[in-house]
Order: sequence, then structure tokens, then C-alpha cells
Amino acid sequence: MSKKYRFILFVISILLLLVISICINKSILLSISQFWLSSGILLLILLSLIDQPHFSKDANIFVNAITASISLLLVAPKDQDWIFWLFVSFVGYLVISSYALFWIRNNPLNEELKIVQLFSRLNRILGKPETLFSSFFLWGAIKQFGLQSNEIIPLFWYWLIFMIFNMPQVAEIIESFLSVQATKTDKNILGMIFGVQSKNTFLVKLFPVNQRPVLRLFDFVEFKYSVEERNYVRRGMVFDIYWLNEEQWIKVLTNKEIEVMLDSIPKNELIRYDAVYKISESNSTEYLKRFLGIISENSIIGKIRFIYNSRVKAMEGQLIEVSFNDETVLYQILEGTTKVEQLENKNQFGYIMGEAIQLGTWNKERCQFEQYGWVPPINTPVYTVSDIEDKKLEKGELLVGYIPDTKYPVILNMDLAITHHMAILGVTGTGKSVFSRNLIRQYLTYNDTKIIIVDFTGEYAKVFSDIKTTNIINSTDETTIYEKFEIVNNELEKFPNQQNKELIKTSNNEITTILNRSLNTFISDQSQMVSIIELPDVSNSQNILEYTKRLFKELFKIAKDNKGRMKKICIVLEEAHTVVPEWNFSGESNKASQNVLNSIAQIALQGRKYNVGLLVIAQRTANVSKTILTQCNTVVSFQEYDKTSVDFLSNYFGDEMASVLPTLRFRRAIAAGKAFKSNVPMIFEVPNIEEKWKL
Repeated sequence: MSKKYRFILFVISILLLLVISICINKSILLSISQFWLSSGILLLILLSLIDQPHFSKDANIFVNAITASISLLLVAPKDQDWIFWLFVSFVGYLVISSYALFWIRNNPLNEELKIVQLFSRLNRILGKPETLFSSFFLWGAIKQFGLQSNEIIPLFWYWLIFMIFNMPQVAEIIESFLSVQATKTDKNILGMIFGVQSKNTFLVKLFPVNQRPVLRLFDFVEFKYSVEERNYVRRGMVFDIYWLNEEQWIKVLTNKEIEVMLDSIPKNELIRYDAVYKISESNSTEYLKRFLGIISENSIIGKIRFIYNSRVKAMEGQLIEVSFNDETVLYQILEGTTKVEQLENKNQFGYIMGEAIQLGTWNKERCQFEQYGWVPPINTPVYTVSDIEDKKLEKGELLVGYIPDTKYPVILNMDLAITHHMAILGVTGTGKSVFSRNLIRQYLTYNDTKIIIVDFTGEYAKVFSDIKTTNIINSTDETTIYEKFEIVNNELEKFPNQQNKELIKTSNNEITTILNRSLNTFISDQSQMVSIIELPDVSNSQNILEYTKRLFKELFKIAKDNKGRMKKICIVLEEAHTVVPEWNFSGESNKASQNVLNSIAQIALQGRKYNVGLLVIAQRTANVSKTILTQCNTVVSFQEYDKTSVDFLSNYFGDEMASVLPTLRFRRAIAAGKAFKSNVPMIFEVPNIEEKWKL
């Protein structure tokens, strides 16, 4: 019941009562002196409409009882019958009990003792103005005029009509009817507010189509909401339109951004409360280019769900932002699901539910995402991200890509990527190899790293033909090494008592000497930065496997002996499953392969202490030794289809992020790990890299 309605009813009630009293007594002065008027209906009108329009508290009951006791003093002694004394007793009870409750109660009513709740609720019913002073009025009128008199009839009907119009349900119906009838003729009127779904989302029932202007999705509206009890014009946007019970409904979204955008358009201060009006003109282009939807239920800190309803296309990997608690938190879209909500009378409401994982707030000084520890409120708007300024990279940092369709950079720390090992995974044709080769080129520009590439594909020699490369072991020494391996193997195949131990020892020492000399030459030569080791398939030659094992074993020994005195060494394992296969993919030369794996595993486990790191490149995690992969603190994964890879990578990326691996687009990958400035998993896009030499 609004203040306006109560005031109108108050004025009409007083005037009508005066008219009736003059008609009965022929004089207003005689009416004022009578109990039924002065102490009955006047108090009923004043207290029920002005003082206690909603409900009565214990303190109100006490005041009502004191007022009633004073009004009883106006009753002449000749009229003080048994009903009068019943009233006196009843009022006395209300005075004493309400005053006692006023002092006894210290807590909310539902937390008090049951006996206190009983008396308090009973007093509030019996002592409210409609109950207490209605009985005074009816008793006073009957006492003065008699139950069968003609005068009692208009007074009774007056009391009955007043009580009906004072009922909140009746008042609401009348106010709604009068408001609708008055507003239907207003220009640009659309409908009436029916309810509020949150502090910024309003549900509106539209008038019939022939009684309102044409309305479309994302039109802008304005209105005054009566519950706010202030003359404030809100601005909002039509977020959704649907049918329910053969009537058309809309959802209106309001927020600060819409208010600011429409600030240049004058507000219509004359609009009626709860009526929604269409804004004919608006500067909405830029806002609608960014608006995607609103936060839905079941969102959590790490992942939000939002209802997508926008003119803007949404895509997997897209960066979005949500502003709340004076912070702008960024999320990356992972999934979109179509939903159908069943409404009444077999009506259905179809929509798209998006899911996005939190990346965090953006620290522009450090160029990284920082996780935020709370969830946005329901119905908070979701937007595409704003542009940011480019920032100069620091020494040792490498820009490997951007969050898709944004300027948010993905920055790699080359020192950490090398020393703490890095894995690049992905099926053929996703951009993995081009990205890897470009990364190696970037390592070389750092001028603090030597690269040893173990390549069985033959691609690197062609692609890096413009770079000075070298063989760690020259062809003459390589031939000598293989000859010595052959001598050792031939001797080991004999019975132990027939083996030439001295020949085996001498051959192994010569192999070690050649490897040590060649590796030291490569490490100390400042002009030699890249060495490519091209070998046939290791499963076909035990000598090749033994050669690889001894090479890495000697390299690790040299690194330990020269700790802190040499450049970082990055060992690139192209097609890593060939060099360090998982045990069940080792093939016939299982023992020899295991020896190679053990040598490289020693580098994976301890190499970071001595500035020796791995760059593991593979198609599937299932084929590569988990001993090696689990030591890679930085992982970049392009598209992966097999469940084994997805399950393994979920340990790095989380289940939600890993689930999008099968649907990643060309040149898009997921990055996570110690070497990235933002230590949160994220989808990024690799720049289009044009290699000079085509394979």
C-alpha cells in the first residue's frame, strides 16, 4: 500500500465520516462530542492509515492501549455497562502485558521463549487499530443509536467499506488497475514491472502489441521503481523477450554502464511508478559490441556460468570480463551448452549457457593474471574485454602469443623454460612443429644458450639451413665410436671367460675420451650455438642407442664439473617417443632404450641444478616416458584427441581446461607452468609464423 493511496483513503474517509455525522446529528459540533466518533473511528482511521499502516509492534500496542483507555473516559457514567467494563479490563491487560513485553524482549521474536512469542503475537492481533478501535466504534454507535435504528445503517456500511479498502490485497488491486489505466495512454509505454529477480534485473509484463510501441531485443528503457520510495529514474536494457501464459514478458537489465552510456539523453521525470517506457534514441553501439550476457546460478570462484544473449559472437578461448567489488576479473570461455527451460502451459524458453574459467585480474605492471578469490553476484553483466596497452618485455622474456582476439600477451621466461624443462605436445597439423622451431630461434637470440637438437625427422637441418649449425661429433670420430661399440658388443657376446676385458676397457675409454673432447669443444666454442644430431630410428640399432646414452651421460658429467661456468644447454628431443619412449613402447631394444631413458631422466631430474634443460616435443603423451614428462614444469599443448593425453594433461591444466583439447583450433594451444608469467592455465593463439624454408 503506497503512501499516496493511504493519504487519499485517509482524506476520503474523514470527509465521508463528517458528512455522515452531519446528516445524523444536523451539527458537526454534536458529532465531535460523541464517543463513537472522537474515540472510535477517528482513532481507527489515523492509526491504521498513518501510524501503523503495515503492522503493529509491542510498543505500538502499548500506545494503542493507553489511547484506548483515555478514550474510555469520555463514556458517560450512565453508559458504563458490563461491555464498558469488559473494554476497561481488556485495555488494562494490553497496557500491562505490552509494557512487560517491551522490557522482557531482547532478541528477535522468533528467538524468544514460546510463551513470549504467544503473548506478543496475540497482542499484535487484538491490539492493532483495526481490531481495537473497530470494536469501540461499533459499540459506541450501537449504544447511542440502537441496533434497530436508521442511524446505525450508514455508520455500519461506512465501517465495512473502510475496512475493505484498507486491506493490503484490495489496495494493491486498485492501485494496479488505476496505474495501468492511467499509463496506457502514455507515449512509449511498454508494460508494468511484475517482479525483481535481483537488484539489477526486473521482470516486466508487456501490454498487448496494439497498445505499445514495437519492442526488440536490446532496446533501452527507463522506469521508476515504487519500492525504492524515491524519485529516481532507472535506465536499463531489454535482455530477454519470451511468452508465458499467452502474454509477452521481458527481462530488463540495469547497471552503471548503461546509466553512463545513456547519460546524454534527458530523463523523463514525469513517468509513473512501475511503468516501463521505451527510450527512442540511444548511443548503444559500443555497449552492445561488448555485452555478452549475465552471470547465472551455480557459478563458483574458479568457473562462472553465464546466459549468453548478445549480438556479439562468442567462441571457445575468448576472453571476457566481469566487474564486481570494484575489480575487473577476466575469464576464458571453455564451453557453450544449449538449454531449454520449461515454462507454464507447455511454453518453452531456449537459451545458451556459457562456461568460462577464471584467469584472474590483470596486473598491467607485471603483465600477468593474478587469481581473484570470490565469485560475481548472479545477473552481473558479462562483457568482451577492453584493449590494453602494449608493454615492453624485460630481458630474458619472450612473447609466444596472445589470448585469442585480444592484446593480452602470453610471456615466457626463457631461463625457467630451459632449466625447468618444457614440453610441447600436439597432433600433426596443429602448428606444434612451427611453434617449436620458432621457439628455438628465439632461444638463440637470447645469446645465453646452446642448443643440442636430437632429430630423427631430418627437418631441422633444412629449416635451420640459414643458421650455422655443427655436429658435436665429426664424421671421423663418429666412425671411430661406432667401431669401438662394435668391438665392445662382440666381446660381450662371448662367454665371460673368453672376453678380452682389457680390450673392452680400452674401447670404452676411447669412446669416453672422444665424447668428452667433442662436447667440451662445442660448449667452449662461442661461435657454435646449435648442434643437430640426426640418427636413424633407435629401435633398429643397439649401437645408436648406446651412442645416445653415452653422449647424454657424458654431457651431464661435464655440466656437473662446470657448474656455473658455462652457458645453459637446451636439449631438444624432437619426436620424443623415439628417444624416451614409455616402457611399453620401447620395442625390441628394450634394454638399450631403457639405458638411454635413464641417462636423459638423470638430466630431467637434476639438470636444472647444472643449467641443462629439456625441450620435449611429441604428439602423444601415451608414447613418451612419464618420468621425463612429469619433470617438465612448463607445458604447451596443441590439439590432442586421445583420452590418455587429455587425462594426463588434466593434471597440469585442470579437468575443465583439458576437456577443450580435442576442439582447439589451428595455432591455438593451452599453456601452463612455471615459465609463464601468468601461472594459470590459459588458451592462447600462436602468431602466424612464416618460415623461410618450406618442408
